[in-house]
Amino acid sequence: MALVVLSFIFLYVAVLIGAAVIGYQWGKRRGWSTRRRWSAAAVGFLIIFLPMFWDWLPTVWLHSYYCEKYGGLTVYKTPEQWKKENPGVAESLARQEPPLQVGRSEKYYRVLNQRFRLELEANEKPLWLREDHERVVDSKTGEILVRYVEFSTGQPGSSVDHFRDVKIWMRRESCEPVENRVRRKKFGMLVQQFENLGGEK
Repeated sequence: MALVVLSFIFLYVAVLIGAAVIGYQWGKRRGWSTRRRWSAAAVGFLIIFLPMFWDWLPTVWLHSYYCEKYGGLTVYKTPEQWKKENPGVAESLARQEPPLQVGRSEKYYRVLNQRFRLELEANEKPLWLREDHERVVDSKTGEILVRYVEFSTGQPGSSVDHFRDVKIWMRRESCEPVENRVRRKKFGMLVQQFENLGGEK
């Protein structure tokens, strides 16, 4: 795989240089000044460069902006706090077996037990960024107890569905480092705690 990627990089650089040389020679044949020839070379370079990289910096910046301003984990109420506010209720709960999922792929919820559900919603942002909302909700009151918001560039890691998916240098799978997603793990633990409040029946 590394060899394929390196081959592609070398080929692309060669095409970039070739396009610039062609632009320069094109201007030279027309008797243009050196400055105008370099302008023609720059145009040739950009014709090859822009389709691949025009959206790189805007996408990376926008992803960082959304992550910093809107992303992350928000705990409104822990399982322990909820139990204190609802004495005796947790003991009557049982995990949903078998798991029940309601809704479509971009907006659905999964029943955790008689009192809690995990809602998941995906939205598309500018430059094809993907926003994923996950929240634990009290089914009876509609109160959001825990919220986790994630942003990615929406590029699948294992398939190529669009030309944009080839641009692996733009891929951002998470607001956190993929190898150390602390907030994601904490959210998963809280979901499990709410699901297991009443244990098994």
